[in-house]
Amino acid sequence: MATKNIINKIAFGKKIKIAREKMGLTQFQLAEKIDVSPNFLGDIERGIKLPSLNKLILLSNTLKLSLDAMFSDSLDNMLYEPGSIYYTDRQLALIKQVISTINDNF
Repeated sequence: MATKNIINKIAFGKKIKIAREKMGLTQFQLAEKIDVSPNFLGDIERGIKLPSLNKLILLSNTLKLSLDAMFSDSLDNMLYEPGSIYYTDRQLALIKQVISTINDNF
């Protein structure tokens, strides 16, 4: 079996809304800071949509909230261990790029 990591968008959105409110920001102000529309931010907070990786990093930096804290209540952490995991060269390059982007922003 493969690793199962399902993001609970509603729990994620609530975490973003709570952090935004603790910082005293309106949806409009936060949306402006991360360069998205207030409607899109509202969709994130209501659990309808998830941000891209770049917007996720901006959210993390703006809200002073670690990625771990952002996802702590929103991941299904059940781990199903596969016999072996094989990645293509393209997948490995993408994984390295994601890790590098995260490291460069923290």
